[in-house]
Amino acid sequence: MNFKCVFQDCGLKFNNITENVFSKHLDEVHSDELIENAKRESISVETMKMMTISNSKVFINS
Repeated sequence: MNFKCVFQDCGLKFNNITENVFSKHLDEVHSDELIENAKRESISVETMKMMTISNSKVFINS
């Protein structure tokens, strides 16, 4: 699957990786942002992470 990280300061694109690999990227690079966004939206960090993964999926290389 292809992913384009939705965090503005990141801008990384990943082609032909699994969702688990992208999830690891979020944990390693964006954990603070995930926590902050989850608190702001009053949802769990895991829910915020799932939303971020979903919003980062792309079906063509962009």
